[in-house]
Amino acid sequence: MHVPISVLVLSLVAFVRLSFGPRFFWLAVAAAVLRLATLVPNFATGANLNFQVIDSVGHVVWPGGVLISYPIGSPNPWVIPAQLSNLMIAVYMALVLTATLRSDDAQVWRHAVIICGGWLLFVGLMVSAAILMTLNFGKTPFIGSPSFVFVIAAMSYQLGSDLFESNRLSARLRESELARLQGQRELQLAADAAGLGLWSWNIADDRVLASPTARQWLSDCQQSGDVDLAVVMHLIHPADRPQVRSDLDAGLEMGSFATTFRASRRGPERWLTVIGEVQYDNDRRPLTMRGVARDDTEAHASSERFRALLEAAPSAILLVDEAGRISLMNAEAERMFGYAREELLGRDLERLLPGSLREVHARHRRDYTLNPRKRIMGDGLELRGLRQDGTEFPIEVGLNPVQFGAENFILAAVTDTSERKRKDAELTLRREEVAHLSRVTMLGELSGSLAHELNQPLAAILSNAQAAQRMLLRNPDDLTEIREILSDIVDNDRRAGDVIRRLRNLLRKDTQSMAAVDVNETIRECLRLLRHDLRNRGIVVALDLAPGLPVVEGDQVQLQQVLLNLVFNASDAMAQLESRRLTFRTLPLDGHVRITVADEGPGIPAGMLEQVFQPFQTTKPNGLGLGLAICRTIIESHRGKLWVENGLDGHGARFHIELPPMDARVAPALPRGA
Repeated sequence: MHVPISVLVLSLVAFVRLSFGPRFFWLAVAAAVLRLATLVPNFATGANLNFQVIDSVGHVVWPGGVLISYPIGSPNPWVIPAQLSNLMIAVYMALVLTATLRSDDAQVWRHAVIICGGWLLFVGLMVSAAILMTLNFGKTPFIGSPSFVFVIAAMSYQLGSDLFESNRLSARLRESELARLQGQRELQLAADAAGLGLWSWNIADDRVLASPTARQWLSDCQQSGDVDLAVVMHLIHPADRPQVRSDLDAGLEMGSFATTFRASRRGPERWLTVIGEVQYDNDRRPLTMRGVARDDTEAHASSERFRALLEAAPSAILLVDEAGRISLMNAEAERMFGYAREELLGRDLERLLPGSLREVHARHRRDYTLNPRKRIMGDGLELRGLRQDGTEFPIEVGLNPVQFGAENFILAAVTDTSERKRKDAELTLRREEVAHLSRVTMLGELSGSLAHELNQPLAAILSNAQAAQRMLLRNPDDLTEIREILSDIVDNDRRAGDVIRRLRNLLRKDTQSMAAVDVNETIRECLRLLRHDLRNRGIVVALDLAPGLPVVEGDQVQLQQVLLNLVFNASDAMAQLESRRLTFRTLPLDGHVRITVADEGPGIPAGMLEQVFQPFQTTKPNGLGLGLAICRTIIESHRGKLWVENGLDGHGARFHIELPPMDARVAPALPRGA
């Protein structure tokens, strides 16, 4: 009897252990070991484990006429370890039942009540029956106890319920697996449509499973199944492996993973971007990492082309964020400002400007971020940059707003204008030399007129001086006429001095000197200089000068040179005509001052109206074609315009000059009537 009881105890311990976990399992193991140990005295001592000697067999008839036999004899002392084993089993069942009843899962503690409670009842009845039988008080069979039948029925019910539940869960598992496979296929289709590859890394066994697209990108093969992570790392370009390994380790700590690398494969280079998320258990141990892969070969090639284009740009390129920090720069910016790239990235842009401009620039930069648009920075003003060695240099800056995702940036293209300004200065010097040469040549044409203009006051001075000498010899005491003669001498001397002053101004070789210029007075000054020459040519001058014109900013000598050139051209054009009328007209127009010089000559051929301002283009038989080219250059340096058109009847040429007025803040007041 005790052999099947021992097997029953071992089965009970295993069943409870599988059903409710390893809690208090040490107590169950001790009880099972003690139960197995009692099999030795069961066969080695007395009649059996319960009786030392069986004296007789008693009989009793149960209700229903059932004859029951039971032993009568002296008890075996080894029955005590067996009953201790039963007691330990009962304690184990009670502890498991108590712990399970604290669970929130009603189904779990219901199973515990059925299994553990039934076994507690069975063990209690079994121990009671054994004790009563051993003490010759029992008149009931041990194995045939109704309690055992009840326990078997309860366990059968529980096992049956578990079997039905298992079948139901199995069906749901199959449905779930089908749904998972369907979802996986749909996810794969969506990933393929989006140009993505799927992958997962089982961290416990270090195996990586990838979709066909991801495997093809990585190794140009369609091999199925999962592979070790070491195999995947071998397919990454050797130069990128350390960074990928570092990103993986960081991803396991942070919970998210992202990296970019080259695939070590045959054929063209392929760049992949891989991102993933980590799944943890309840103790935050990483279990799996899942994510997607994207082929960024074309994007990387575009980025490299953009970088090459950026580095090849002849201007310094700076990408500045809304806070004024430098986010990107090219090699030309390093060369221009003298900083290494890492010294400027993330730093404020104002460190590249002189101290006097930093505060105002920061304010203008903040204003620009409120209304960003493509424009030239400080248009019309001279901007300066600051090199690392502290030297300043002139710059031009073009601004253009750009947007990357949700971030706004300002793209600044900086050009060093030092060389351009040096060449402009050289060009200005050469232009002034040519203009001076032109004035000298022009004065050669005026030599006869200038000689006449000087001869008249000098002759008058001589005549007056001789008359004064004669008067002093005749009557030294009469000084009244002497005073009048001396006054005439002073007037004629001033007249001669004015002629010489005008001549000196035209011959003077100075750089351009900008000042306030009265246009009407400049015209009158030119006509006074040309008065005798125009009279000799038979030219009648008509003046239509608007009063109260605003002053212009310019070099009076250069503006006189332009007017003289236009007068000479008009005089030459009317040389063969009987009526020779030259008209000067001034008027304010759209805030500018317009000067018109009109003649009554044959005009300019229609195809030559613009060409006459090009060097070496002329309509005169003996002209060089430089005069009008120099005139236009002078007017443009004054921020003005010079053009020509023919008269309404097709005769005569009209040369128009437009000059901007001088800034009222710097324009001096002219005398009344000027």
